Amino acid sequence: MHFFSAIVAAALPTFIYTLIIWWLDRYEKEPIPLLVAAFAWGSLPAVVIAFYFQFVLALPVSQTPLGPNLTYWGLAPVVEEPVKAAALILLFLFVRHEFDGPLDGIVYGALIGFGFSMTENLLFFLKDQQVLLSQFWLRSVLFGFNHAFFTCIVGLTLGWVRYTPRRIVRYIALPCSLCASIFFHALHNFAVNYDLPGLFFSWLIQSCGVLVILAVAVLAWRHERRWMEEYLREEVALGTITPADYNEAIHLHLRFQAQLKALLSGDKQRFLRVWRMHQAVTKLAFCKHQLSLGDRFRHDDDRESLRREISQLTLQRSQH
Repeated sequence: MHFFSAIVAAALPTFIYTLIIWWLDRYEKEPIPLLVAAFAWGSLPAVVIAFYFQFVLALPVSQTPLGPNLTYWGLAPVVEEPVKAAALILLFLFVRHEFDGPLDGIVYGALIGFGFSMTENLLFFLKDQQVLLSQFWLRSVLFGFNHAFFTCIVGLTLGWVRYTPRRIVRYIALPCSLCASIFFHALHNFAVNYDLPGLFFSWLIQSCGVLVILAVAVLAWRHERRWMEEYLREEVALGTITPADYNEAIHLHLRFQAQLKALLSGDKQRFLRVWRMHQAVTKLAFCKHQLSLGDRFRHDDDRESLRREISQLTLQRSQH
């Protein structure tokens, strides 16, 4: 019974937080396999690697002038944050066409952080049944966004430098963001040693950080909406999409209504056509924006390929 309770206490908040993050990515949803991969990295490999290095380095660090205290509040951040950030960097390098900006960095970073915190919380909950309830409110609720916040700092930075032409900016921004994530993690570990005042201070810092992340997400929505309006208006004029397609792409409530109507019709193929059309139209707008910035990872062929895909979907729709 305790084992089941520990799993629920660790997994249920994580599931809710993940849905919130998934909802944040409103226009161009990231591919499910990549989201699963990011979460999986945080929940198992990152935890195993981090715990291994903490075990190996604990004794040498404890023998420094700062002693065991440094091991407690300093070692974990220095080990865990680079391990979590490694997956973000790999995504950025190898699937950069899916890394469209700061919002995508927030989504991937948060999922890695949620995966890590879920496994870490589960291990804590299994240790002592007597403190499960208090630990649940402390670790899963009060500080439930901690690891996500730390990793989002790096993800947000990678999204920001995605279109930066100056290499020196990229080389400086990434180490700085990683140092910032380590700093906030260490600050949390240090502050919670001071009972209630420390807990409140740490919660306040985390809450401010999460609010900043949300503010960036809102700004990203506005930018994405502007891209969609600007680049898809031309596609209506060219005849690539209809005015109805344009309105559904721009207005999320119309997009949702169209998908829901197709889903409730019971016709799976119809729903898939509607969903693919929305995705293709959105990708076309993003692709044109990236081309306008001179993105070396995008080519004119990508834009034409998306136009052909939209034409095929339009043809299929007219035949049903």
